[in-house]
Amino acid sequence: MQHKHKVAGLVLAGGQGTRMHHADKAFINIGNRPCIDWVITRLMEECTDIAISANGDASRFKAWNFPVIADTVQGVGPLAGLLRGLEWAEAKGFDLLVSVPVDTPFIPVNLVSKLQPGASYATYNGQNHPLVALWPVTPARALLAAQLGNITDQNRKQSTRVCTLADALGADAVDFSTLSSNDPFLNINTPQDLITVNTYWSRNKNNGE
Repeated sequence: MQHKHKVAGLVLAGGQGTRMHHADKAFINIGNRPCIDWVITRLMEECTDIAISANGDASRFKAWNFPVIADTVQGVGPLAGLLRGLEWAEAKGFDLLVSVPVDTPFIPVNLVSKLQPGASYATYNGQNHPLVALWPVTPARALLAAQLGNITDQNRKQSTRVCTLADALGADAVDFSTLSSNDPFLNINTPQDLITVNTYWSRNKNNGE
């Protein structure tokens, strides 16, 4: 597969899983495979290298043999992981970084090619998925570092939103509605979501999933 740009992948596995009884979402089983394995398998098809954004014991991810990078900024949600991912990608010389939450197991196989050239993020049937996004590494890293470095009590809500960074970069919304009859960015926030995801897997397991 030919790419004009070097693309790295970032799996955002740092969420608290509060509505899933504090489960480690990376290891929720979908079709007898941990959620993170679904995401990494898809990203490997389009990315030159991958990093896992996660805190705590990095050895729990050793089966995947990718670097595990911990947050250095606290209290800013997933943007902390995204900043570390952008710093990692910049140090490795990548032009573009695609970010995907670990609890989004059914991302499409052509995610990166659809999102290029970036900056861009996925939408499906009018719902934005700003963390499923393609970031130009150096400008995004610089903007995000400034965004997180200037947080005040007054601007905290705005400064910790992914959309704030996407808007600053003029990111395009890329609609995936025509590519799938089910939302490929369905993620697991609640026990009900897990039932939905497993139902989707069962229905599609004979269709190339």
